[in-house]
Amino acid sequence: MPDGSMVPRLPGFRRWMWDGEFAGSIGLRWQNGTAALPPYCLGHIGYSVVEWKQRRGYATAALLLILEDARAMKLPYVEITTDPDNLPSQKVILAAGGNLFERFNKPPQFGSKPCLRFRIALA
Repeated sequence: MPDGSMVPRLPGFRRWMWDGEFAGSIGLRWQNGTAALPPYCLGHIGYSVVEWKQRRGYATAALLLILEDARAMKLPYVEITTDPDNLPSQKVILAAGGNLFERFNKPPQFGSKPCLRFRIALA
């Protein structure tokens, strides 16, 4: 964890965004048998695009593709979190069908800062 504490690892995988060169990565994690995540895990999906390739649709395309993997795993929904001031990430989530689910403060190991949780229904 960011604060150095240890927690059980969840199953998951990471995919690269690639256009002939590295553009970023996206990952999906889950807890077997349930869509719920443990409190130390902020969301099912996390992504990052290298700075010089941002705002070109890479994150939206990758998110739409990884949602197919989540559907294949029979997850009824996925949750994605972002900081309130990260408008580009919010646009990506909304473009993929996300809806604001809750505003909360991150757990102490993540700095107790404000956060937004979006949910994307997969059924």
